[in-house]
Amino acid sequence: MTPNDPVSRMVRAWTAFDGSLRSGSGFDERAYDALTAALRACAAEWARRDAVPRLGANVLVDLFPATEANAALYEGEAADRIMRAAYELHALAGDCVALREGDG
Repeated sequence: MTPNDPVSRMVRAWTAFDGSLRSGSGFDERAYDALTAALRACAAEWARRDAVPRLGANVLVDLFPATEANAALYEGEAADRIMRAAYELHALAGDCVALREGDG
C-alpha cells in the first residue's frame, strides 16, 4: 500500500470522521466527504477483484456500528445527521463488496 492508494485514503478519512464524532467535536463534513470519496474509489478498484484487502474489510465492518454508536452521543438534528450518514456509509460499504454479474 502507498499513502495515496484507496485503502490508505479510506483509513485516514475513517479515522478522522470517527475520531471527530467520538471526541464530541461533531460531524466533520470534510472528513465525511473524504470518506465517501475513498469508499467510492475502493468500490471501483475492488470491482475487479475476488477479495478485498484485510485492512479495507476491517474498516467496512466498523462503518455502520461505530457510526450508529456515535450517534447516541448527540441529540436532535446532530444525532439524526449522524444516523443518516451511518446508512449512507452502510450502502457504500455494500458497493465495495458487491458481486459482479455472474458471481455466485
